[in-house]
Amino acid sequence: MSGQAVFRIEGVRKSFGPVQVLQGVDLDLEAGAVTILMGANGAGKSTLVRILSGVYARDSGAITLADAAFEPVTPAEAIRAGVVTVHQNINDGVVADLDVATNLTFDRLNGRGSRFFFNPRRVRREAAAVAAHMGLSIDLAANVNDLTLADRQMVAIARAMSHEPKVLILDEPTSSLSSAEAERLFDLVDRLKARGVAILYISHRMSDIRRLADRIVSLRDGRITGRFDGPDLDYEGAVDAMLGRKVSAGKIAVHKAGGPIFKVRGLKLSDHARPFDFDLLDGEIVAVTGLVGVGKTALAETLFGARSPLAGEMTLDGLRYAPKATGQAIARGVFLVAKDRAESGIVPDFNIYENISLPFLGKFSRCGISSRRAERAKARG
Repeated sequence: MSGQAVFRIEGVRKSFGPVQVLQGVDLDLEAGAVTILMGANGAGKSTLVRILSGVYARDSGAITLADAAFEPVTPAEAIRAGVVTVHQNINDGVVADLDVATNLTFDRLNGRGSRFFFNPRRVRREAAAVAAHMGLSIDLAANVNDLTLADRQMVAIARAMSHEPKVLILDEPTSSLSSAEAERLFDLVDRLKARGVAILYISHRMSDIRRLADRIVSLRDGRITGRFDGPDLDYEGAVDAMLGRKVSAGKIAVHKAGGPIFKVRGLKLSDHARPFDFDLLDGEIVAVTGLVGVGKTALAETLFGARSPLAGEMTLDGLRYAPKATGQAIARGVFLVAKDRAESGIVPDFNIYENISLPFLGKFSRCGISSRRAERAKARG
């Protein structure tokens, strides 16, 4: 580690109404070093990232970049200053309706020094250079909407890297990546470290942390609760500081599963896939594992009625189960927590009770008019 703090955060506070999300955060990022920020859900990580990337304004505190005040009003200003963020929500880092080449060069096309006329050949040439630097093997003419979640993530990361950042913020960047893609990202982080870039890496994955961390900072309830550095990082201490309690191994009572509730026979999800069978038993949890792209999401969407299988039969509680739409699956008691929850799991413009009651509006409405009181009561219950 260089020991030189190029990005300094001092006493940063942020509240939303009466809720204090950040309560005086102090954090230094050093040139040529990876600082891991760990925090449970609700600790304030995302709010801090949005302040650093110019999305939110802080209530108080100071931020300096290379000893100069850092006061971005927009994300574009943060990027121009040299602070580049890859957000956890992948769609914050790509323009889904454009192709890969335009996404990789979008900021150059829209920023200072951009030319008046659009030159597709120049765009593809510059995009190819960005992709080669990142080791990105994706069709540059492909529409981002048509890419897998993992490929969208790689495009967002490559787009961020094209800015030659002084400070790079990576918010859960390997959440949708395969092990090979994650290793490619780690190699790139190593190269950026060697060039003196200060990196803030937000993750709960211990494999990522052990591979990259020069220092670990724990965040809990909007406050820094632990700092760990040195040649032998205290990973266990960092987790304890993040949670506010010591984690110890516990004994889990495993209950005997009952009979089969859900049966799948000869299910085939794609032309080149082999059919398979499985049963889900009463009271058991079944984990489906596999690399990115092997069909885990396709299986979940098929069970939920969002897509149809090419072949096979399913039964639920002894009765044929073949939903033609997600509403039919919900009516039979089958629910899905989507992988991309921000895009597919909620309606951002709806409040909490509206999101909770959305799949069951028929229970809260009469003659096409819903009862807000009934929706709120169900959501609270």
